[in-house]
This record gives sequence, structure tokens and C-alpha cells, in this order.
Amino acid sequence: MKSWSRKEFLKASLVGGGAALIAGQTRLFGQVAPAAGSANGDVRVAVVGINAQGAGHMRDYLNKLPGARLVALCDVDTAVLAKRREECEKAGVKPETYTDYRKLLENKNIDAVVLGTPNHQHSLQTIWALQAGKDVYVEKPLSHNIWEGRQALAASLKYTKNIVQTGTQNRSSLDIQEAIAYVRSGQIGKIQWARGLCYKPRESIGLTTGPQAVPATIDYDLWTGPASLTPPRRNGSKGPVHYDWHWFWNYGGGDITNQGIHQMDVARWFLGENGLPSSVMSLGGRFGYRDDAETPNTLLSVFNFEKAPLIFEVRGLPIKTGMKAMDNYRGARVGVVVQCENGYVTVSESGTANIYDNANTKIKALSNGGNGAHRANFVKAVKNRKVAVGLIEECHYSTALCHLGNLSYLVGADKSNAAIAEAIKASAPTTEAYGRILEHLKANAVDVATTPTVLGPLLTFDRKTEMFTGADKVVVDAANNHALRKRVGRGAFTIPQLA
Repeated sequence: MKSWSRKEFLKASLVGGGAALIAGQTRLFGQVAPAAGSANGDVRVAVVGINAQGAGHMRDYLNKLPGARLVALCDVDTAVLAKRREECEKAGVKPETYTDYRKLLENKNIDAVVLGTPNHQHSLQTIWALQAGKDVYVEKPLSHNIWEGRQALAASLKYTKNIVQTGTQNRSSLDIQEAIAYVRSGQIGKIQWARGLCYKPRESIGLTTGPQAVPATIDYDLWTGPASLTPPRRNGSKGPVHYDWHWFWNYGGGDITNQGIHQMDVARWFLGENGLPSSVMSLGGRFGYRDDAETPNTLLSVFNFEKAPLIFEVRGLPIKTGMKAMDNYRGARVGVVVQCENGYVTVSESGTANIYDNANTKIKALSNGGNGAHRANFVKAVKNRKVAVGLIEECHYSTALCHLGNLSYLVGADKSNAAIAEAIKASAPTTEAYGRILEHLKANAVDVATTPTVLGPLLTFDRKTEMFTGADKVVVDAANNHALRKRVGRGAFTIPQLA
């Protein structure tokens, strides 16, 4: 297992947090009126960040989204940009191309931007787009840290001529909407807990011997944006820059933030909680191999809401050593299970839902459809000037939950199984989940008797100030000063403070 010692983390977080004391604001654009659209009424769309998720957006705008037209592409990697431009031209579309997002925003013939960039760019690029008079579709998660997510939300409330829809596509699922209504009708009793699951295979990204060279095709300053400008220390199958940034705290937050934001959002939606929890506790580690990555591949986070707890589980290792298949919980690998008094609901990764009684007999199979309409719903929102699903406020809270889970882990310390069992014994769902984790690790040849797990403290949280509170000042200060709670950016990429 790879983890920081408590001493190392507290020292680094307190030093790094000093940057948060340097207040600064930037405003590159004075907001202008929304663009009028093309002559035939189509929404003129630019897709930004087109290596992975953004490529899917690009193809949808090329082929599947009536009422919208792809007019521009932007990526800091000229090799990726050339590849996508060629793909568009083969489809009969010749978009304008940009490497610098700020230059794209100056183009008055663009109505809306779709942001498929890395997590650490989302909040700043959303704010800049709103200031430039563009409508925004921003992929999940909304932010790299809690504070900047709040600034993006504040921007949406300030620059009201334009709209923001977030990439929490399960909000467009009619199945989930019906399942929530069914639960709230009381037909299977009150919710006892909601559980989000991200059992997704994550192999080692390998070990490097030091900083890696950035490919000549990538403008690394632009790629880094508001993050700390440091050379990459990874070079797996995706190369030294792309994708594996998810597993480094400077840019991502592991799978709870990468994939789990979707399931976190659905679980919180079922609970009907409008905001953040009063406390959080996490435990986990990076087990099964040693590599360059920093984030845990096994994580259990428990969020204490008033109505019921929200429990989140991340697993990156397979069922057992030598297999590729992943574990499941009540049939779900990446999904949500909501346990009520007299039954439960399961939600799949694609947004379909089923309802069972406690004898595991299916009560209701929903067939209204999953989350496939979400991108088309953005085009409707731009035309109607109203966002119906994927509200930025909801995405801020669900994203912040992921950050909270990571922050408890980061201020935690290595503990024995016995110490963890003692610490969590008051919570039956947490104890049950931890027991399954231990069995899972044993199946993956992890010696759980000698390999410690990081146990994070139960951190109390002020939902109004969005800051941690508590008597342990060292731990509280470390959590509040960590970049996942607040980071203001750097230089030209400083986050405008709007809240």
C-alpha cells in the first residue's frame, strides 16, 4: 500500500495551503449578451478537451443532436486536435480549431461550449465562459476542490444571461425519476441508507524513476491551468500527461471523483438532501501493487445526513487475483442501492432502475429509459433558456461530497484492523462494508493482518461556510488548508472569487 504518513501529510498540506492565503481575482471577459445563433437557428457549439469524454461529445454533435451544429474544437494537444479535426472533416464538417481556450471564447460566432477537459479546469473554464457570454455544458465533476466549485456556482447566479448544465447525466433518466417518486410515496418504507458503488478495474499505472518529459505536441502550461505547475511523474499506457492524471491529487481525486460522482449524485438525490452532510469518515488505501499513483484504489466513505447515511464504496481490484471480472453488490458494480424498510432500489450505471422487496423478489422493473437523453437536453435548455436537469447547484454538492470523502482519508493515519473495527463498531452498515473489504483484499492476496489501512477521522463540517470544524486544530487546519478544500489557482489561471 502506498500512503503518506500523518506527519508528512500535515506538513505538506499546511505548507501548500499557504497559497490559499494569497487572495486574487481575475476577470478576462466582461459578460456580453448571448450569441444570437446561426442563421438557421442551430446552436453553434464548441467542444473543448477532445481526447476522451470530449470526443464522445464531438461525435454526438456531428451525428445525433438536431438543433445544434459543431463549429469549433479546442485542445491543448495539437496531435489530438489534428486527429479530431480530420475525423470531423471526414464527416463533412470543418470546425475552427484552437489550442488556447481563451482565444476560443473571443469568437462571437460560438453560442455554447462543451467542456470535456480534466477536472482541475472545469470550474475556471465555466466561469470564463459565463463571463464571455457563452452557455456551458461542463462535464462532471464540477470542480477539483470545494471552494472553486462554490465560485462556479456563484458565477452562474451572477451571469444570468447564460445557462450551465452539468454532465450528471443520470438526472435525465426517467427510470430514476420514477424510482425516486416510488420511494417517496412510502410504498417500501423509509430509507435506511443509500449506497453508491464504483467497482471498476484499475490496474497499476507503473513506476517511473522521476519527472517525465512532456510531449512536444502539448502546451503544458495551458494543460496545467490553475493546478500547481509541476512536471508529470507518470508514464503508463496513456503517456505522461493524459488520463492517468485522475490518480494524482494535483488534478483529480481517484475514482470517487472520476466515476463515483455520478453514483454519488443519484444516492444524494434519493435521500432528498439539499446540501452537504454534517460529518464524514473514510477509510481505505492503495492495495495490491505499488505504482506512481497517489489516490486510493479501495475507499469506503460514510456521509452522515439527517435522513439517512450515504455510504460510498470504491474498488479497483478484481474479484480475486488472476481474474479481470469485478465484484458486485446486489448485482451492481457501478451503480446505486437504496435500502428502505421493506425493500430496496438498484440503479445501474446507465441510469436504469429496478425495485425489490427484502426477499430479493423484483417488485417493479422500470422501462422509461436511462440517461441517454442528457446531451440532447442541453440543446433544449439552450433553446428554451432554462436548465431542466443537471443543475449546477446539485452538481456542486455531489462533487463536494467526493472531495469530503477524500479529505477525511488524507488526514487519516494507518491503523490496524482491530483499531478500525473498534472505531466503526457503532455503525452496522459501515462495519458490514468494512468486513466485505477485508474479504475482497484477502482474495487479492493482500495480507490484511500486516498491511495497514488508512482510517480517516470523523470530520465535522459546517454546511454554510463549507469548512471543517472540530477540537483537533491540527487535523481541522490540515483539512481546511488542503487543495481539495480550497485552491485559488495560479497567475493567469487564478479562480475569480465571486462568493
